Amino acid sequence: MSEHTPQPVPGAEPGPLTQTVPPMPATEPAPVAGTVPAVPATEPEPVVETVLPVPVTQTAPVAETVPPRPAAEPAPAGAEPVALLPVPEQPGDPLTSPSAQPLVPDADVLAGHGDAEAPARPPRRKLRAVARWTAALLVFAAFGGAAAYGVTQPERTHIPGLRTPDDGRYTYPPVALPRLPSGSPRPLASSNTAGIHYADVRSLLLPAPVTATADPAFPGAKGFLPTKDFLKTFDLGSQWFVDDAATIARDAGLRHIAARAWTMPDGTRTEVYLLQFITAGYAETYQDDMQGMTLKAAPEASEDVGPQRTGVPVGVSVDGQAEDKPYGAAAVKFARLRSGDVVGLVVQTRKGALGAVPEVPFEQTVRLQAQLLG
Repeated sequence: MSEHTPQPVPGAEPGPLTQTVPPMPATEPAPVAGTVPAVPATEPEPVVETVLPVPVTQTAPVAETVPPRPAAEPAPAGAEPVALLPVPEQPGDPLTSPSAQPLVPDADVLAGHGDAEAPARPPRRKLRAVARWTAALLVFAAFGGAAAYGVTQPERTHIPGLRTPDDGRYTYPPVALPRLPSGSPRPLASSNTAGIHYADVRSLLLPAPVTATADPAFPGAKGFLPTKDFLKTFDLGSQWFVDDAATIARDAGLRHIAARAWTMPDGTRTEVYLLQFITAGYAETYQDDMQGMTLKAAPEASEDVGPQRTGVPVGVSVDGQAEDKPYGAAAVKFARLRSGDVVGLVVQTRKGALGAVPEVPFEQTVRLQAQLLG
């Protein structure tokens, strides 16, 4: 009997090959449990070995082809059936032992390893990053809250850096514009073509600072200053010229003069004069004349633009002057103002031994007076 090498059937899973036993004659059924019954004396026809594919779930190594056993010689008629002894297989041969484990993993198993998703690794890095940022935010929030609490608890004067440095400005009492008669416009209103201040001009005087000492020679809110006393602040020469200047002022439409003066603890003296005229036109003419009059305390002076830089209402003119060095008996700064029918004069002096007139309080005083006239 010739050997026949089995070929794999297309589309079928490869599986282990088994030995094919030639079928027995159809007249006698094949015995079970490995016994071979008696066969007739006639020579059986050779049977072509057929290899049937056995579907399996796992791939096993292909064993070497084992030649089929020759058919048993026919036993004489009437003989007892003889049991066939099993042929022992070579132990330990992984190529021929069907029970041996495959040396090469199954293709399906290998494919499965490639397709199967690996178990997701817990996102520890992300969790750690989130935890770190959360901890940092909590720390910053804690420090910020503690700092805010510490800043708000003590008094402002006890916190370094928050105290306003003393720049020499004066502390004035609350300043407010006086109440106007019913239906009267403001002096700079478009409907007030004459520019008249309908409020009492004495109520427009800047009050003295809190720590100042008032000069009783000036009437303040109690009365008006004589024109001749006002003209003594200028270098007019003899008394005849003073009297003549007073007459000129009355003829120029001067109605009355409000005045106030005070001295600060540092020795700086302030004098404020408000001259009210019949209309704004008269006031403008007298202002031009007064610019040609030399202040007795400052025979030589130059322009000081500080008072008119900021804080002056629109429509109020300010002309600042500062005494030139070397100072005389006292350093002097003064400013001429005009708003409607009122001409103002603010003079600050300081004894020469104390130095120049402080800039900040001078500008502060001029601006506040200009705002009261606006």
